[in-house]
Amino acid sequence: MSTTAKKKTAKGIRYTDAQKKEVVDFASSYNINNGRGGQSKAAEKFGVSPLTVSAWLVASGAQKPAKKGSKAPKAVKAPKAAKAPKAAKSKTDSRVGTRYTPEQKQEVTDFVSKYNATNGRGGQSKASAKFGISPLTVMAWLKASGAPKPGKKIKAAKASKASKAPKAPKAAAATRVATDGGFSAKLSALDSLYKQIARAEAELVSLKGKFVTLKASI
Repeated sequence: MSTTAKKKTAKGIRYTDAQKKEVVDFASSYNINNGRGGQSKAAEKFGVSPLTVSAWLVASGAQKPAKKGSKAPKAVKAPKAAKAPKAAKSKTDSRVGTRYTPEQKQEVTDFVSKYNATNGRGGQSKASAKFGISPLTVMAWLKASGAPKPGKKIKAAKASKASKAPKAPKAAAATRVATDGGFSAKLSALDSLYKQIARAEAELVSLKGKFVTLKASI
């Protein structure tokens, strides 16, 4: 029977969390100042095996020591600023259809009518520049609204001369012939008066139309 005594195995030492933290803090601080070597220095200083120190470092989530001569970690780039949203497209952009309300269309056609009434013509191009709408669109709105076409500038005095009422003496003369003459003369006078009345009524309708148009343009 062998008398050789068996070697006693070293009993495991229990370390508290505070002791582990002290070792980990030392190793981390050493690595920060020197780049590496904190694990072996901590093992030498506290009498703990390097493997144990390494396990504690991993468990604590401490950063691994950088290799000697390696560059410092690059700084994290700041996120790029978000681009400013593009400006809204104007009404004149033909690629985007713009919906106009009846009130807006009426405003444009009224402007054209007033300009043409004052200057004779040119209201279509002026409205296009003022409201940022194509001349073709303005023209289409004018046609839809029934606005009169632009013409030459007419003074109010000329317009009043062109719309004179029929002269009264002719009607009085016809009445006088009808009362003084015979039956045939009376029939002829009635026919003449009827034609004059028809012409007067037609001219009155025309005058009313001109009056309404001119009033709408003011």
